Amino acid sequence: MIDKLKRNATAMLAQAEKLGADEAEVRATHNVSARVTWEKGDFSISVLNTKSEIELEVHKDQRKGTASTNEEGDSAHADAAQRALTLAKYSLEDQYLCLPKSQAPEELPGRFDPAVATLPPARLHELAALFLAEAKREKRLAIDGAHVEAEVTHEVIANSDGLQVSDAETQLSWVVMGMGKTETEVTSFDYLYGINWGVDGVEDRLRDCGRELGERVVGCLGPRKGESYKGAVLLSPGTLGDLLINPMQFHISGRQIMDGKSRWDKSLGKLVSSSNLTLVDNPRNLQLSGATPYDAEGVSASRKHVIKDGVLELHMDSTYSARRRGTVSTGHAGGLHAIEIMPGGKSPDELLAAADKLVVVDRFSGNLDPITGDFSGIAKCSHYYRNGQYQHPLTETMIAGNFFEMLQNIIDLSDQSLPWCNQYQVPWILVDGISVSAD
Repeated sequence: MIDKLKRNATAMLAQAEKLGADEAEVRATHNVSARVTWEKGDFSISVLNTKSEIELEVHKDQRKGTASTNEEGDSAHADAAQRALTLAKYSLEDQYLCLPKSQAPEELPGRFDPAVATLPPARLHELAALFLAEAKREKRLAIDGAHVEAEVTHEVIANSDGLQVSDAETQLSWVVMGMGKTETEVTSFDYLYGINWGVDGVEDRLRDCGRELGERVVGCLGPRKGESYKGAVLLSPGTLGDLLINPMQFHISGRQIMDGKSRWDKSLGKLVSSSNLTLVDNPRNLQLSGATPYDAEGVSASRKHVIKDGVLELHMDSTYSARRRGTVSTGHAGGLHAIEIMPGGKSPDELLAAADKLVVVDRFSGNLDPITGDFSGIAKCSHYYRNGQYQHPLTETMIAGNFFEMLQNIIDLSDQSLPWCNQYQVPWILVDGISVSAD
């Protein structure tokens, strides 16, 4: 399949150059997926999807145009190239348009399992049934929906400056959604998901996921109001995407810096958080779904510190933002890849005992303004502690704070960082200065 995609990419580049493009970039992909879904109390028949696509970007007279096609052959390639060039004619001139030079990314083995690529539909059904059977052991878990999916993806990225990279990966992924339910009560909705690159160990992981969701939602039955205060809260791994990682990515983005929106445009080498925070982008961490040998435009991706001991060490740049800012690409077209936050020095019990009043936030549903850093929303599936002693699950409770202030007020982190839904590898983080409203 990779050889076929390379031929298509090369042919598309040739058509773009023949029709007058100054330079061009092609991404050719082929994806096959099969899914078994559980909804309305039963399994669906396996759904098999196959998708092939060629995406083209052309530059002509410092103007950009794009087009795509899911067809092969000279005629389809010529049509896509002509559409892209026509669009470029009416685009704004941009003197910074550029493409990356030839790359040789280090291979990243371990993300392709032939057993996934040839997985029989009956086996996918077996995995889905195992997943649901484990979740349904908890009778108070009302499952709203679930699925198990197998995917095989092949990709080639090539451009007219000599770059050509290719990759193949397989994934088994799953999600389960539901709520705790008794005759008199229903909890907030919750969900868990995960991925495995291959078949090894997937049964255990499916069981763990189904069991964990049941434990989470049942633990939220019988909620009561807590107390209003301003002080410490303990953030679970599931909250860190919205409250820490996403706003951080915004302010280290070369795109936001060049548009004048970043608060950290002049903060390289300076403290931006408490000194106990170290955050790494590690695209070679195979426990995370973002593991990859290269970024969205084919530039090699490697392990880099973003924040080290509170000091900002990275502005992430694509080839375009790097040229516009006078820097070099960091291999981050498309954003950070696989985020790790280094653990701290406190056990979970020590973190829970660190404040006389403490809300443990398991899930955050709200808004964060990336420019100001202000956030507010509902702490869902959360719990209340006093002096280290568990009190009760909480009714939906409002929390509010500021991202920049929160970074400066990190009290400590748990002594383990574990993958959360294969998205991040992060600890629990205890922060101060958060407003909690139980009214």
